[in-house]
Amino acid sequence: MQTNKLGLPMFWLNLLLAALLAVTACGGLFWSATYARETRTYAAEGMGGDAFNLAVVLPVLIISAVLARRGAMAARLVWMGALAFLVYDFVFYTLAVHFNSLFLAYCAVWSLSFYLLAVSIPALPVAEIASAYGPRAPVTLTAIMFLWIVVSAGGHWLTESVPAVLSGGVPKSVVDQGLLTDPAAVLDLSLLLPGLVITAILLLRRRPLAFVLGPIFLALAVLVSLMISAMMVIGSLRGFPLAYAPFLINVASAAACAVLLALSLRART
Repeated sequence: MQTNKLGLPMFWLNLLLAALLAVTACGGLFWSATYARETRTYAAEGMGGDAFNLAVVLPVLIISAVLARRGAMAARLVWMGALAFLVYDFVFYTLAVHFNSLFLAYCAVWSLSFYLLAVSIPALPVAEIASAYGPRAPVTLTAIMFLWIVVSAGGHWLTESVPAVLSGGVPKSVVDQGLLTDPAAVLDLSLLLPGLVITAILLLRRRPLAFVLGPIFLALAVLVSLMISAMMVIGSLRGFPLAYAPFLINVASAAACAVLLALSLRART
């Protein structure tokens, strides 16, 4: 598997992506005009996301790509998880932040993340990955974790959305953010949670594709949970009360997914 190196063109495109990510994160953190038209709640969330992108996602993106360039397949799967996170994350920047001078940079990050991920998936040796990592992967625990995320996150969004739909109102979170709808609810209910259900089923059936999708979704889950935690911390620093229970749940979820990811990608057979 060491011969399956990340191609040089993709490696350089990844460096361009990293540079653009740094620009958008620094712009959000240090340029007040970026979130000048957002509500206080949404501006705090945006800055929390920027801080997380700069401190965590950027190093993961660079380090995993360097290791993948050297032929480490485990690092390549983590890299693809980071790309999936950016595809998820930059829906907010491109479609749910008022137009500002970083708009083209947001679009570039979203586009590069999407197409790097789209090109990478067909190029993976699925059968080889499954034979190398599958026998030692924590299949049942990972499937259970994915289903727990589905029940937990899905329950949260349905608890918010169903009463609003029945009453003809709007969820409080949407009002607080000053948005037309909540992009996180759209992404989770439409894409992420169904994807986790499908992957959990594939894992329990030990299908080869599951041993590619499993680590990618675990890396994505780690980053999303940590990002939410970072948003809560930044919000508390900007005067909003910290919701300790959701904060601890997200930290625990990130830790559990990180352990499962490490077990899934430990020394191959």
